[in-house]
Amino acid sequence: MEATLTVVLPVFGLLAVGWAVARFGIVDDRGARGVGQVVLHVLIPALLFRSLATERGLGPMELKVAGAFFLGCLSLYGIGMLVARRFFAARLDGQAFMGMSVTFGNTVQMGIPLVLLAYGPKGEAPLLAIITFHSLILISLTTVLVEIGQNRGRGPIDTLRQSVVALLTHPIILAILAGIVFGLTGLKLPEVIDRFLLMLGAGAGPMALLSLGAGLNGMHIAGDLRESLVVTAMKLVALPLLVWLAADKVFALPPLEVAVATVAAAMPTGANVFILARRYDLYLRRAASAVLISTVGSVVTITVILTLLRV
Repeated sequence: MEATLTVVLPVFGLLAVGWAVARFGIVDDRGARGVGQVVLHVLIPALLFRSLATERGLGPMELKVAGAFFLGCLSLYGIGMLVARRFFAARLDGQAFMGMSVTFGNTVQMGIPLVLLAYGPKGEAPLLAIITFHSLILISLTTVLVEIGQNRGRGPIDTLRQSVVALLTHPIILAILAGIVFGLTGLKLPEVIDRFLLMLGAGAGPMALLSLGAGLNGMHIAGDLRESLVVTAMKLVALPLLVWLAADKVFALPPLEVAVATVAAAMPTGANVFILARRYDLYLRRAASAVLISTVGSVVTITVILTLLRV
């Protein structure tokens, strides 16, 4: 337990510092958003590009990790939609947002620093395999379902095309794709560029956590609290369990890969759910509540999972 706490407490300590900095006005909302933009557009892309450009890329094992993760993920997405329809009388667009809320985790801002602290550099490759497809699959799927549900006059193919175009201009997706392509060339990064990217990437984890903490200051628990609690339970408990079953029992992955996939699944609901909800002016209060409650609750669930999955 002590070893687990040495991983968990610094992560949530940085979140708390970020929240306090915003809460007490040391950095205003504009400054907090500026830090978030630097993290999103510079630091994390540098980290991801260098990691993929200097490693062997997505091999068979990494693809199996992604397969196990998304087997559990998409299964729960469908269950989330059924729950939203049956118990909360949600339309298709609301069902899609609940499906996304119970599956889309903060795999970048929280996942990267936490996995690196817990498992070291050896945990990086399986996590990157998940991150590579995470936004592409879940944001695209949700966007298509919401567009269909709101009858915006565009077919699913056109909507999917627009979603893919938007994702391909996303800095994190661009960095991942560029890193994969460069890695496939077999070339080596020049030392000066490698050191430059290493320095940028070193700041990605701490700054991402500070930025996330600052962002939580502007979120409040609102909307249907019962639904937000159901979402949190599904995200923090059901998803890690399903991904663990898929990784360990279906794909029979090695212990490290099982642990990384399960920890990635245990990340709280990602802020991109709220960002997409704001784009459609739909599910806003419930999305904000899900992000806030699941982030606080993940202190317990992540601690338990890391204790159980020590490798």
